[in-house]
Amino acid sequence: MKRTVLSLFILLLIPLCSLAQGNLPLLQVPILDLLQYQVQKGKRTIAPFLFSKYGFRRIPTELVNDDARQLWGWHVGPNSEFNQVKQPFYRLFAKKDNSSIAIIDDRGGALQVVFWNKEYYHVFISGLQLHGYRLQPMKHTSNILRFQREGSSVIVDVTVWSDIYVLELHN
Repeated sequence: MKRTVLSLFILLLIPLCSLAQGNLPLLQVPILDLLQYQVQKGKRTIAPFLFSKYGFRRIPTELVNDDARQLWGWHVGPNSEFNQVKQPFYRLFAKKDNSSIAIIDDRGGALQVVFWNKEYYHVFISGLQLHGYRLQPMKHTSNILRFQREGSSVIVDVTVWSDIYVLELHN
């Protein structure tokens, strides 16, 4: 009886230990919503607060002196080593835990989703494939995967680095 109670207690503690280690569940952001958002942006009929409904918080752009972009984040902080002259803009963010994810919404162009957890990569890629997107061959780039769908104006590029992933949607 004591073993059963002790075993049950240990099993109940495992999820709490995972949370304490920063292993939070992934934020659920449907790829279809991101694709539709990018299409709507091209038509200038966008919903301004799409990302807040998924739990993202708006990051003030005054911090980076950039009015052309909207920044959104979930469990992200500033990257203290970021150098805007030498690094791409998506390096602005630093993850806080495994569920960290950020969005750079260029009002006149691309939408970038920045994340560090490979599970997000699997979720986004399977969503793209489910909606008819297929991997296209690209020359001269070994770390960029391009996904396109017949009849769709939105192209999705996934840039894979050893420490970060960037999903970019553009028309």
